[in-house]
Amino acid sequence: MARTERGLDRVVFFTDAIAAIAITLLILPVVEAVSEVSSESASPVAIFSEHAGQLISFVISFAVIARLWYAHHQLFEHVEAYSPRLILLGVAWAFTIVLLPLPTAITAEFSPSPLTVGFYIGTMLLSSALLTSMTLLVRRSPQIQAADNPVTNRRLVGSAATTIAFAVALVLGALVPVINYWALLLLAVTPIFERPLIRSLDRRSGTTSASRVPSTKA
Repeated sequence: MARTERGLDRVVFFTDAIAAIAITLLILPVVEAVSEVSSESASPVAIFSEHAGQLISFVISFAVIARLWYAHHQLFEHVEAYSPRLILLGVAWAFTIVLLPLPTAITAEFSPSPLTVGFYIGTMLLSSALLTSMTLLVRRSPQIQAADNPVTNRRLVGSAATTIAFAVALVLGALVPVINYWALLLLAVTPIFERPLIRSLDRRSGTTSASRVPSTKA
């Protein structure tokens, strides 16, 4: 089990750099579209009218990568050491972030279909699932988790709820053509379902903790 602060920092910096590069790559096709419009001597308005889909997919993918990166960043606030399994999950997660610009480009160039929608949302689902797996690993590993800052019920439920939302969005988007990418709006309503579950887990945790306190009665 590795515990050096420098080693842990390098793991975090590595994934931070990957997320930053992936977000930067998202804008390159949009910049190329501007060059195409300029070479055709068209009005700048054509950038928004002819490439609206490209702009929308860029914004969505940017928001998703930013959300996933922030969740990853928050998770590692609870980490004080790392293991080979955590590194493996982290590298797999980084792969999904690097991959996301590809389905983003595909969504901008092709009409919605089960394949394009499935590839796009499926990549997001895989990334979220790996992040949830890392969250569970940290929570269940005292040698990895910071003793003074453990993974909370809110963090675990939030990660799991996001993964479930992506899974439902994948099924709806791929199987119901009229919904397609709009299924991603499910991510906006996950907090509604998270709150009661978090309260329930907090109550159970409180009850469990209380039951472990030895009685002081004679």
